[in-house]
Amino acid sequence: MTGAFDAWYVRKLSSGRTEGPHPRMDRQHPCLASSTGRRTRPGLVVVAAMLLLSVLVPAAGAQTIQWYVEVLTDPITKAPVLEARILTRKGYRFHFQKREDNSLWAEFRMPRHVEKSISRKRLPTYWIDGRDPVNLESLKELEVGFKPTLYEITDKGVHFIIWGALKKGIVPPPLRDFMLGDTLHVRYWTELGEMEQAEIPLKRANEAIAQMLNLAPLNRAPEVAEQRRSETFETVARHFLDFCDELRFVGSDNDFDLCRDRFVACSEAPNQSEESFRSCLNEGE
Repeated sequence: MTGAFDAWYVRKLSSGRTEGPHPRMDRQHPCLASSTGRRTRPGLVVVAAMLLLSVLVPAAGAQTIQWYVEVLTDPITKAPVLEARILTRKGYRFHFQKREDNSLWAEFRMPRHVEKSISRKRLPTYWIDGRDPVNLESLKELEVGFKPTLYEITDKGVHFIIWGALKKGIVPPPLRDFMLGDTLHVRYWTELGEMEQAEIPLKRANEAIAQMLNLAPLNRAPEVAEQRRSETFETVARHFLDFCDELRFVGSDNDFDLCRDRFVACSEAPNQSEESFRSCLNEGE
């Protein structure tokens, strides 16, 4: 039997024909054939696909959260309206919009997936990097009538005025901090009186806000940037003490005392740097 197979195989090689007692030996599924006619193992196809996914998935997940410009349409005039926006990974939103009366407004919005509503009794407080906080409650003191005109509260967020009348080519002082800062901090209260805080990056806010207002982006001087990055002990301490004072109105009765005790313990620690002082204050939060 072996001799007969060998004789058939020799005749096959000499004639170049593929017919024989085992014709399926030379057959191949079209999906497994390469462009050169060579066979491709199914395992190699799976491995190649897995390697491709391992490269693409991290690249897609590592996209940087940054500000951008959204083009909207005015529902009445149908004219294009520009907004500078950002959506953080946790779902917080912050928008800037120029209104028809040439005023500049901002909007802070809670994540949509959170089953909470923002407080209608107390407005948020925000600050940028180590600068002094801006308490939006002060807008209520500027109101004249019963209906608010300087802020609007929705179910998930709040709109508030930044500047009353924009002038061409001029950046309002409150807006400069947004354009040159690194991080926007917003402390807000829910409808149930819970105090929460959001951190919103300001990456590319300079370019987005400038594009929205048709201005050139602001230049950041190296010495100013270095001074902003290094906060003083006084600034860190003032922000934490303000936080402790807020605990008098929310939380349990012991929260304020525990907050002050932590401040005293961290302040008396030897060889304290600004970074270690901040870390000590934030420990356990």
